[in-house]
Amino acid sequence: MAGSCWRIASGLLLAPVAVAGLAGCGGGSSSSSSAATTSANGALTSATLRQALLTRVNGVAAAAPASSGTYSSMQAANSKAASGIQVTPKACAQAATVGFNSAALGTAPAAAVTFRVGTNGVSEVLIASSAKSAATVLAGHVPAECAQYQETIGGKTYAYDIKEKTISGIGEQARVLNVYAASAKSDEMWSLVYQAKGFIGTVTVVGPNATEQAVTELGQQAYAFATKSLS
Repeated sequence: MAGSCWRIASGLLLAPVAVAGLAGCGGGSSSSSSAATTSANGALTSATLRQALLTRVNGVAAAAPASSGTYSSMQAANSKAASGIQVTPKACAQAATVGFNSAALGTAPAAAVTFRVGTNGVSEVLIASSAKSAATVLAGHVPAECAQYQETIGGKTYAYDIKEKTISGIGEQARVLNVYAASAKSDEMWSLVYQAKGFIGTVTVVGPNATEQAVTELGQQAYAFATKSLS
């Protein structure tokens, strides 16, 4: 992929752009640990979600302390970081950086963590969500015109393909998304997003060993740990 880092789109996915964000590449949003287990309306807080994140992947500890905050603030920080990137078609910027309908999440509490496992980058994000919001998020699809798109970074243009499909066996519903270079052998990105009771979870694997099987197995582990922690 272009560059050596992938940016965390803190709401759901990693996006293939050469800016800071993933393990070993710096960046990350501020954390919060003072929130109660649930908010006044019964929703999960960012602090609680942070405690439900995986602490190790394949025996490897997180590359940096987990971050937490509102979904919108984390999105804003990543949008600012990607301000120098031009996506063509322009209408595909959201699909290229998030991949799903994230607007329904608004100011929901969220937490994220990243890992560097060998040559692969790994991330997990948890977002508090009502059943209605989660259904809206997972109902969205990458637009057909965005199945192939381009990113211009520092005067260089890179072409990518996006594919997605629904899978079973994780949460109430789940789907995976694959982003890969269109014209050259390169690292791939596989992301999985699932709906669980009270929250949405996503895991992403980026690198030479990123596969659908790897991200699915990681998703199963993350879902099991998060549901147990939040039950």
